[in-house]
Amino acid sequence: MEELNNELEDMRDFIKSYQQLQQKKESLFTVLRHGHELNLILQKAYGYLNNPINICDSSFSILDSYPTVDDARSLEVRNDRLSLKNVFSSDMKESNLTDHIFHSIYPFTTKVDAFEYDWAFESIRINRAVVGYICVRGINRDFTDDDLEIIHHLSHIISVYLQKNNAYINPNGITVDRFLKQLLLGHFENEDTIKSQIGSIGYKPSAYYYLMAYEFVDSDPKLLSTNYFCQQLQSIFPAAITGTYEGQLVTLLPAKRTSPFSIATEDRLSTFLTMNRMLCTISFVFTELTEAPTYFGQCRCIFNMVDLEENIGNILRYGEYCLRHIATLLDDPSLFLATIHPAIKFLQAYDMENSTEYLNTLETYIKCNRSAPAAAEALHIHKSTFFYRIEKMKSLFNIDISNPDNMFAYEISLKILDISKKYRY
Repeated sequence: MEELNNELEDMRDFIKSYQQLQQKKESLFTVLRHGHELNLILQKAYGYLNNPINICDSSFSILDSYPTVDDARSLEVRNDRLSLKNVFSSDMKESNLTDHIFHSIYPFTTKVDAFEYDWAFESIRINRAVVGYICVRGINRDFTDDDLEIIHHLSHIISVYLQKNNAYINPNGITVDRFLKQLLLGHFENEDTIKSQIGSIGYKPSAYYYLMAYEFVDSDPKLLSTNYFCQQLQSIFPAAITGTYEGQLVTLLPAKRTSPFSIATEDRLSTFLTMNRMLCTISFVFTELTEAPTYFGQCRCIFNMVDLEENIGNILRYGEYCLRHIATLLDDPSLFLATIHPAIKFLQAYDMENSTEYLNTLETYIKCNRSAPAAAEALHIHKSTFFYRIEKMKSLFNIDISNPDNMFAYEISLKILDISKKYRY
């Protein structure tokens, strides 16, 4: 009998605990239903979790927090928004924490380097995209199973909140979009006019520029307002001009050097793209803003050349697609294939008939920066064998690796040959 009473008591405690948890979850939903701001939702959740709550977007910026977060070790102000430092977001990626957030549909706890307490994370999802995540620091007490239930419920509430709320709007959006439209349509008279306009909307001209365009893999239904994503991209590229043109997200990116961004920024962008099921393209560098429409065309053409689903999270550079773009501009694709050097065609045919590796040997030599020792190592052959093949190619097909013009023609031909295999020109 005593054992039965204990079981009944345990059952009553379980039911009571379950009812209390459901009441907490219902009270959070009530705050949302009454139209209160995000901070009040977090304040209510904090009363149950007793640990600080941060809501981050997919660019690692803080959307809101309760209590107000203040951590100089991991946070900094970027584009007037509190955001994770690059080094901290890079650490998250290297430790696979961002990957865990992206793939997990339930909250989880983990350790974070340099912090003595546990952290709890859960993604905030709309359809299949991760538009942000919850981060709770276990500063005041350890996490319980009920805490994780509350966090999971909070994730759904914030997802609904973001879809119905228009608070995260770029106040300069209309001005920026108007500028980008005039720029990309080529409506400005000259360079000085464009630079003056850039200054008037609060940005600084630069010596070098890139254009970037973005595409959502899941375009229907639309996740959130484009302003929400513009704000996140602005956090990643504080000095850049980001807006929309013809419904597409666009960034005019200034650069002090002839490279678009640092490795840390590239990691940050790649994570943002992956979480939101997006990809982006980037043009060649250019110096004359009046030529922006041409370079924007470089960005757009790539989207028609690739499988969007297979490139989620990727940053596609025009340099990797320029030859194929040239091919699409020709009325007759056979003209493009006819530019392949005859020696390369002969090499290919000979290899197929005789099971030799001459074409691969030449291609490996070019990829190894025309270094014979490096090519031999990459081919897993002795240097003498490598030079034997080169001499054989010279006698059979008049291949001359000492002639720079020929080497240029061989390299271009190999790239065209590769394009023809992939896209069947």
